[in-house]
Amino acid sequence: MSFSSYNPSDRYRQRSAKRITSMLTFIFVFAVIFGMGFWAGGMRSQQDMYILKEEKRVLSEERDLVQADMTKMRAEAQTATVRLEQLRANYDELLGDGPMKNFVSLVRQQIDEGVDVKRLESVILSARPPQNCSNPQSKRFIVKTPVYKGPSSSAALPKNLVVITGTGKPAKNAQGKKEAWFDPGQPIDLTFDVKGEEVQKKKGVLPLYHSVVIEDKEYRFTLTAGDKSFVKVAYDYCDYP
Repeated sequence: MSFSSYNPSDRYRQRSAKRITSMLTFIFVFAVIFGMGFWAGGMRSQQDMYILKEEKRVLSEERDLVQADMTKMRAEAQTATVRLEQLRANYDELLGDGPMKNFVSLVRQQIDEGVDVKRLESVILSARPPQNCSNPQSKRFIVKTPVYKGPSSSAALPKNLVVITGTGKPAKNAQGKKEAWFDPGQPIDLTFDVKGEEVQKKKGVLPLYHSVVIEDKEYRFTLTAGDKSFVKVAYDYCDYP
């Protein structure tokens, strides 16, 4: 007859030991996972803090640069304002309130209205005192009227540089009848044929004044009433401009 060595108390102790071991294992694994999570969270927080610090540093540098640029711009603006005031003072001192200021305003107005600068320059140069002028000469021609039946008449410069002709209104006699000659008290129409290439016209009551530029010379004409039917032309020429 034999007896079994099985002891129920050992069975309970083994089960209890397994439970404790499983619980300790679970606690260990949980602690490891929790520790790793805590460590990862700490590292992420440190990384975020570093990024925030870097962003703050960059923003601070950009702010300092913007402030420096604004300070520089303010200084430049103040300098420009001072220079502008100086220029205005110099401008007012130079031009004053006299003819020079009015002349500059007139030139600016002409340019704003589209007048060519070269043309303005030419006009201004032509207004200077004449230089190297020739001796005055004179010619005369008949002013035609609708009643005049005579030959054509003109005043021509040498080589036909300028040929001048004119028409006018007929004079009236005591009975109110029209005469062949023109009335010097009425406007006349003048034609200046320049070298056969350009025709310039002028209208008005005598005396009349006109000038023509040909190459480097300016020809100046003064037209006055002469003998009956005639207009007298006095002219000379000077260097141009």
